[in-house]
Amino acid sequence: MRKIAFAIMALLLSVEVHAQYDVEIAADMMNREYAQKADSLGRKILTDKGSFSTAIELFKRSATIHKRLDGVKSREYCNSMALLAKCYMRNDQLQDAIKVLTILTDAYKGDPDMAVDYAIVVDNLSLYYAMDNNPEKALEASKEVLRVTDGIEVSKTDKLYILVHAAENYAKMKEYQEAVRLQNRALKLSQQLYGMGSENYINEMKYLQQYYEGAGDNAKAKKTSETIEKLQKPGGGVPSKDELKTAEDCALHRGDAYWCAEYYLTHRLSAEKAFEAGQYAMMWCMGTDELTLEIDERHLKCIGDSPTEMSAYFSGCLLLGQANNVKELTREMERQAMEWTVKHYYQNRDILVKKSPELDKLVECLENGTLDAKLLELIPDE
Repeated sequence: MRKIAFAIMALLLSVEVHAQYDVEIAADMMNREYAQKADSLGRKILTDKGSFSTAIELFKRSATIHKRLDGVKSREYCNSMALLAKCYMRNDQLQDAIKVLTILTDAYKGDPDMAVDYAIVVDNLSLYYAMDNNPEKALEASKEVLRVTDGIEVSKTDKLYILVHAAENYAKMKEYQEAVRLQNRALKLSQQLYGMGSENYINEMKYLQQYYEGAGDNAKAKKTSETIEKLQKPGGGVPSKDELKTAEDCALHRGDAYWCAEYYLTHRLSAEKAFEAGQYAMMWCMGTDELTLEIDERHLKCIGDSPTEMSAYFSGCLLLGQANNVKELTREMERQAMEWTVKHYYQNRDILVKKSPELDKLVECLENGTLDAKLLELIPDE
């Protein structure tokens, strides 16, 4: 009888916990359109850092509707509950945030169809436990995430932050060797996604230095510090273009290529390693199978035979291709890349040994406000 009483009490407590996050919804509002409106407004509040208590009520509504219409294992319900937890966290209600995510982990644990959602939810749970000064629970959650994600495909971005959170949780428990191992794995992903010169990569290098210091490996900590110092200098994140020999190499260095393209377009040619950055971006475009670029008479009528601005055009195409996750650019994207090329030429014209008559004409259009119309004429939609 005592076991039955305990079981009934546990069930009642579970129902009570779930009820805290369910709300009464009028019959005429019990539809996906209303849930989407509540969700959209809640996201706007989160983005604008408005009233988190208001956002909490909105996500309670969208979660309740999705739960009743689609069930707890729907993506919509999962997203609404995860955002509800985020609102609680932003509103300094960490215990509620943890309870909400625990509801999801209990629902998804062991379900292969929800494995990715389960892993991301548990990773967020590890973060909230850490914020709640509960390092033991945080590490326990990170271990569970690592166990689950070893056997499933997750996005590189999600995997990066799973590794970063796990490394930090191991470090808080003074298990520095494991923290170092996981942080090095995270750095490889950070380079692929953002490049060695990126703020993300450099920040993660700083954590690696801390973990080496915690492990007592002063030599590696010093070497890491020197690498950070080098990367923080202008052009410090520009790798050698010689590493781009195959399409596989390009895939591993897409983040470096993106960073180099951005660096090239936003710096004067006189900046440290600016020319090398442009060359790296161009070599990546020529070697990758992730982007197909065709340079024909239309583009040459804009650029002429200026090698520095050809690098600028390739850099612009690279940025747009990766940002939009497309292999072939639209004509509109090509015109955008060409506009950046004209502006790059305009900023560097005074130091160029060889001028481009074609780009000089486009600079005139830039100055009198007719560049968009001229580029549409030169690179028309098909």
